[in-house]
Amino acid sequence: MTAGIDDRLRRIRDELEAVETLFRVEQETRVTPADIGQVIRAAREGIGQYFDHSLFADPAFDMLLFVFLEEEEGRMVETSACYRASGVPRTTAVRWINMLVSMGMFESAPHPTDRRLALLSLSEEARAGMRQWLGGLRPLLDRMSAVQGRRD
Repeated sequence: MTAGIDDRLRRIRDELEAVETLFRVEQETRVTPADIGQVIRAAREGIGQYFDHSLFADPAFDMLLFVFLEEEEGRMVETSACYRASGVPRTTAVRWINMLVSMGMFESAPHPTDRRLALLSLSEEARAGMRQWLGGLRPLLDRMSAVQGRRD
């Protein structure tokens, strides 16, 4: 009799684990690293409404995030757009772009139709790093959802 109950409990536990796995996979595919990146970008842009934006200047991060998000949307990134996204003066942005290129995080290529412009893209390693980092933030979102669920 006990063996039968143990078997049923084991099957129930296995079924619950399978449902939990399916739920987790569905959640992970619904919230993409790019979605998380968009939230971070909006938060960084919004801080300037409350504080001096220059206090939070991080051109390398802002550029990496900008290029990642643009590429995720299938758009080419001109250096001038990257300057604007960085929130720092053009000369400072150029220094940061050159440093990121020399570090192998950005790749630069001539614009196909306008020789005055260059296109930036993330290296495969930098793209993978951004995806992993942003995807690694998903547990924080899960925790926030759990806290919100307890408040409702």
